[in-house]
Amino acid sequence: MDRRGWLPHFTRLGLACMAVAAALCGPGQAEAAEEPTAAEARWYGELDAADRRFRFVLEVDTEQEPDPRWQLRSIDEGDRRFLVEDFSEDGEQLRFTLPVSQASYSGNIGDDGLIKGIWQQRGGRFPLDFEPVGEEPLPPPPEEVWSGTLDAIVQKLQLRFRITRDKAGLRTAWMDSLTQQSGGFRGDLGIKGDTWTIDVPAVRGRFEGTLSADGQTLEGSWSQAGASLALTLRRGKEQPMPATQTKNRPQTPRPPFPYDVSEIRIRNAVADVTLAGTLTMPSGDGPFPAVVLISGSGPQDRDETLFDHKPFAVLADAFTRRGIAVLRYDDRGVGGSTEGPADATSQDFAGDVRAAWEFLSTQPKIDASRVGLVGHSEGAMLATMTASRLPQVACVVMLAGAGVNGKQVLLSQGRRVLEAEGVSDPDQLSRQRMVQEVLMDTVEEAPPGASTEIIAREAAKRLREQLSADGAPAEDFDALAEAGVARLSSAWFRFFLDYDPTESLRELSCPVLALIGSRDVQVDAETNLPPLREAVEEAGNPASLVQELPNLNHLFQTAETGAVSEYDMLEETIAEPLLEQVGAWLSTQLQVEAPED
Repeated sequence: MDRRGWLPHFTRLGLACMAVAAALCGPGQAEAAEEPTAAEARWYGELDAADRRFRFVLEVDTEQEPDPRWQLRSIDEGDRRFLVEDFSEDGEQLRFTLPVSQASYSGNIGDDGLIKGIWQQRGGRFPLDFEPVGEEPLPPPPEEVWSGTLDAIVQKLQLRFRITRDKAGLRTAWMDSLTQQSGGFRGDLGIKGDTWTIDVPAVRGRFEGTLSADGQTLEGSWSQAGASLALTLRRGKEQPMPATQTKNRPQTPRPPFPYDVSEIRIRNAVADVTLAGTLTMPSGDGPFPAVVLISGSGPQDRDETLFDHKPFAVLADAFTRRGIAVLRYDDRGVGGSTEGPADATSQDFAGDVRAAWEFLSTQPKIDASRVGLVGHSEGAMLATMTASRLPQVACVVMLAGAGVNGKQVLLSQGRRVLEAEGVSDPDQLSRQRMVQEVLMDTVEEAPPGASTEIIAREAAKRLREQLSADGAPAEDFDALAEAGVARLSSAWFRFFLDYDPTESLRELSCPVLALIGSRDVQVDAETNLPPLREAVEEAGNPASLVQELPNLNHLFQTAETGAVSEYDMLEETIAEPLLEQVGAWLSTQLQVEAPED
């Protein structure tokens, strides 16, 4: 439920890299590319995106025999390969596009073979030069390499710092999270005697360590978002970032499909946002019932991809095989969807849901009287907010939706997430809650117009008063307050902290199915089911159902502990009983009989 990451956004990134910027290339590959014109050509370039640098190799994918294609290798994204389109090179200019990330490149070729050009993506323009490299080893080696393992509670992260020196002699440290296959984050290196510091602005993190007598070890700590974790770095050689590996996800649907699949675009004129998505439609003439899938917090793609799991692809496949059309879309700024205003709240995202519902309801093969909403986590809240303003919505499914305001969700989540990861020290758990309460209360009580700096100073003061007995250094309180207030002060967070999701739920006349797993540590059943049940009963639709499902976690996987670190280890994407229960309930409410495969 944490869209902008005050607590670490556990379902997306580990503690050490929770504020990491999204990769420029984006996930996935384009499906087509132009035939190469010079198979022996190979270029290397570095794109400077302020606090992150991407190392690219433009080359021919010789494995695409008998028709080799041009590809862009992104070394700092797990050496991922992206097939390019519209490739052209005539000796004077080189051009190509990367539709998967809405990017294009155009450069002029000099007599020496150097290409000087511009990378354009979603309104941004970045200088990018490519130099011919032939068969030279890539990338160029750094001056030094330091590596270590960070125990970030929910995940052990292999971190690496590459030290380079520019022509002026300035040394820079580039941080790579090898575990997350995400790298190239600029670090400002400071050395005073045996003390090293590396500040990484993109993730608001800092390493501080002491060099050993033999010069081979840096013993220190990594600090981020007010937390400090031990980290020892050892000198070594650069190893390639682990290549992206496909994990075993047997439930991910594979073609051919017994239904129609089409790419669509949805226009939210009010917000000036265009959403890209996928519509799966049962074969036949229709008209068919339909549902919109609404993702949880944080920018997510149309499949709600997480650790190679694609829950929404699984749901769409299961529902469409039953005879229900399904629309799923990329969130704002993700995949093919355009960016929206930076200060958007859940109310704004509910506007996207409405636009998706209206689009679906106007399709010729869709029965507008039988279109429902299915939301996961924050998406469940967006579903009820939308349905309360659209009485035409046929039904609502809330998967792991909250029944209390954001403040209560985060307080419960903070404790349960740590406990599931094995943290049992009552003092540590108590301190965690106290920090959360101080930060949230300070932000909520701040006078209108107060700057984040003023609020952070007040929060730091309160933390010192509450926690000084722990013996923590004063600067830790300052860093903790600054990081926490910066997140909590966003428009999205301010709305989330106070909003009671049962307000809109009580207004619904359509049937509602609300399900929470017994091992969900992010939106737990004990805290959230009672108010959900009370609100649904007050709404009064006899077809509604609120239920706790045994042994399922926040993603509705069959889980042992429910710990966030367990999500990746499980091959199951969604438990089959959940798919059957939701599919059957939708079939009943939308009056459809599932067709045979």
